[in-house]
Amino acid sequence: LDKEIIIVANGEDDIIDLIGMAFINEDDEVITGEITFPAYETAAKIMGGKIIPVKLKDYTYDLEEIARRINGRTKIIFICNPNNPTGTIVTREEVTSFMEKVPQDVIVVFDEAYYDYVEDKNYPNSLSYVLEGKNVIVLRTFSKIAGIAGVRIGYGIAKPELISYLRRVVNPFTTNRLAQVGALASLDDEEHYRKVLRSNQKEKKYLYKKLKELGLFYFPTEANFIFVDLKENAEVIFEKLLRKGIIIRSGETWGCPNFIRVTIGTPYENKKFILALKGV
Repeated sequence: LDKEIIIVANGEDDIIDLIGMAFINEDDEVITGEITFPAYETAAKIMGGKIIPVKLKDYTYDLEEIARRINGRTKIIFICNPNNPTGTIVTREEVTSFMEKVPQDVIVVFDEAYYDYVEDKNYPNSLSYVLEGKNVIVLRTFSKIAGIAGVRIGYGIAKPELISYLRRVVNPFTTNRLAQVGALASLDDEEHYRKVLRSNQKEKKYLYKKLKELGLFYFPTEANFIFVDLKENAEVIFEKLLRKGIIIRSGETWGCPNFIRVTIGTPYENKKFILALKGV
């Protein structure tokens, strides 16, 4: 890929903020899913934009409904794929149909932070829209499968015109040297990616089996976490697990008080989690 279509920053969150600063004006509308990564709403509100949350369909982005909500004030559409926290994806066919309905002046942002974990063959190739010159920005990060979240580095891919606008608002003191070295090293370490992916696939099946045995509903995931319905207040379970040294995310963050998001960990971590969950 040509360097003119890439921007690197302090994590994907930083680029989301840059998108807000570069493109969102007061009263512009930003459409996204109702249960999704909260940074989109934050970026819109900071710039005086109006967030338009669209209900998920089967806990997946409803692209047909999002397309229906587009109007003359729509500036940006954020699509988290796989979605955080549900782990669900929109397919190639759904995205193709959706993109045909999006006006040329609307920017579509595909947040693909977890794309490395996807196994579904119907996952869309969003980069093709960038190469076609569409108003599309693809976001990716080194915080997930690469495992260097602590040093903060992510990147965006878009046509040169969009990248030039983002570069106008980027902080001159952006990615640090340690993050750059770590990112370059991770790109060369293909075995690490394969190892993590194999472990994620194996441990995902283990957690599916154990959660099913506990009678708990969960969403099949294309990421490295599982969204689980506990059928009771998740905050209480969160506190009890925390006292046992286990940190999960309460669904309260996304307005889902009975859900938790649990990361797919190592075999030891997953067994410890299941044992603790049985005890609370």
